[in-house]
Amino acid sequence: MDRNNRVNEETKEYYDSAQILYNLFWSDRALHYGFWEDGTKDLSEAIENTNRFVSKLLNLQKKDYVLDAGCGTGGSSIFMAENFGVKLIGVTLSPIQIKQARKNAGKLKLDNLINFKLMDFNKMEFENETFTKIFGIESVCHADNKSHFLREAYRILEPGGRIVIADGFLIRNNLTKKEKEIYNKCLKGWKVANLSNKADFWDDLIKTGFKNIRFYDKTDEIIPSSNRIALYGSLFFPISLVLSKARLISKSLHENSICMINQKKTFGNFTIYGVFVAEK
Repeated sequence: MDRNNRVNEETKEYYDSAQILYNLFWSDRALHYGFWEDGTKDLSEAIENTNRFVSKLLNLQKKDYVLDAGCGTGGSSIFMAENFGVKLIGVTLSPIQIKQARKNAGKLKLDNLINFKLMDFNKMEFENETFTKIFGIESVCHADNKSHFLREAYRILEPGGRIVIADGFLIRNNLTKKEKEIYNKCLKGWKVANLSNKADFWDDLIKTGFKNIRFYDKTDEIIPSSNRIALYGSLFFPISLVLSKARLISKSLHENSICMINQKKTFGNFTIYGVFVAEK
């Protein structure tokens, strides 16, 4: 099994096993941090703020055909279909997420606008220049080689189309030993292949052929969610430790709780949360 397939399999197994926890303790529509803008009352609003911000950067029009690269349970696609009437395809590696995403869309009778497929976004089955817009919210971090994803996205995006990527990025590579330990715990716990350095990702966009690149620092706006995740991780840690030792849950779910505690330590230190937008 090559590295890309191994990374994909780990990602699939993680979300298939952890999705129930996201449903119970986070949201059944979204797995992302959410943007706590001024006046935001709760997590649901924060998640919607992210969807709205990404939609604005995409400049969605009713005629658009949009790819949700790493769609999770479909919340962002559903938001865009509901509010802008666009057609979308969401792709994910997780059969459990596909089932839940289709159910969520079906409840709102949006099946005519949204389709969800099991697919690796590094090797997509779509024809060249299929989509007018592409976005990925906290999903591209799972790609082992980000430039492979960007080349594939460029291939299936029509000329003049836009791509928006919201994710965590490294802001420096010279991590201390302690920082490397924290970083590796986060990668392992959430089955993230690696984080791109912000500057490197910008360069990859240019090398791929994208232009009019912009970046928005949203770190401050995700901190309330980061704090909440760390709190949940601290509460889950002793329980997951016992259950994993008793082999009643997978080791990866315990590693997840370790990551939840440690992700908070990265922001403002050696990582940043931001949103890239670029055009073909």
